[in-house]
Amino acid sequence: MEYRDLARYPFLKEATQFVKERQLGLEDLVSSTFAAEARRRGKARVLTALSDLTVPNGPVTSEEEAAQEVLSYPYARLLVSCIGDEALVRRYALAEAKAFNERLRRDDMGTVIMLAGELGVEAALAGDSLRMHFTDFLGYTSGLRGPEWKLVNQDLRRGYVLLEKARFVRVLEQALDERIEDELPLPVNDELLEAVRGDLAEVVAALEAYKERYRDEGFGEVSILKFPPCMRKLVAMAQAGQNMPHAGRFALTSFLSFIGMPVDDIIGLFSGSPDFDRSKTEYQVRHITGDGAGKRYTPPECATMRTNGLCFEPDELCNGRRVRHPLTYYRIRSHEKAGEGKGARPS
Repeated sequence: MEYRDLARYPFLKEATQFVKERQLGLEDLVSSTFAAEARRRGKARVLTALSDLTVPNGPVTSEEEAAQEVLSYPYARLLVSCIGDEALVRRYALAEAKAFNERLRRDDMGTVIMLAGELGVEAALAGDSLRMHFTDFLGYTSGLRGPEWKLVNQDLRRGYVLLEKARFVRVLEQALDERIEDELPLPVNDELLEAVRGDLAEVVAALEAYKERYRDEGFGEVSILKFPPCMRKLVAMAQAGQNMPHAGRFALTSFLSFIGMPVDDIIGLFSGSPDFDRSKTEYQVRHITGDGAGKRYTPPECATMRTNGLCFEPDELCNGRRVRHPLTYYRIRSHEKAGEGKGARPS
């Protein structure tokens, strides 16, 4: 590939080799004068991921600039790994994947097929479409919403799903997102931590600002501090823009409705999703909450949450009190807070 392409797709093995040929190692990346621009660009990748859910396109007009852009990718991953925050990993992975999607949609079919192979997806042309094996399709679309991603609604021929280019690239976006999430955080020693301390301080501040948008006060009269672990996890996924399985969206929406969150606020919570469609989301939320005189659905009980793989890190209240429903957990925590408040008042 040309050096400009390697700069656009720095996760490629060929991009790694491109850097190695210039005899640039990890020590050079964190300390050399030559890599100062790569460090600046790498930090920008993380900061822009937090602020805008994308990564910037650095100018590449020469092989030297291409090397700086390629190096910015491992430096960004190093910063994310040094902090080791789960929400940061998810946000950064999603931003890289979305930027990858935007770039790849403008490339030719041959490039799409090549990059699919790099991500472990067997791909080939099928007329005007691209095809992948149904097992790859199922593996990477399980978290995507909407009937258009159901296998039964696909053009399936002899075990292969045929997709138009944009939808094929969307599946590859999911593949890259999952790969980056699985790879991070990387192990980091004290020397590396010290070498990047200055940049880390700026990223940590941006991360805190990002999280501040979703603190307890963002839920109005509803207190996220009283949520059971399963619902806190689903909220974190929604805030990070992660795709959530339908069962998770149903559970979270019905739970938030029952504890009093306004419908518009629930819709807003899902707005960071990569495939957010306001009209579709509004229809689904209003259907689940019964807004408009329809049936109001009750949140699933704990047994159903476990069956659906949505029971995350149960705490001492979940286990010790044998809580059987997320709403029961919320009521118990609410009563505890109320009791603390009464006890604090002077007699």
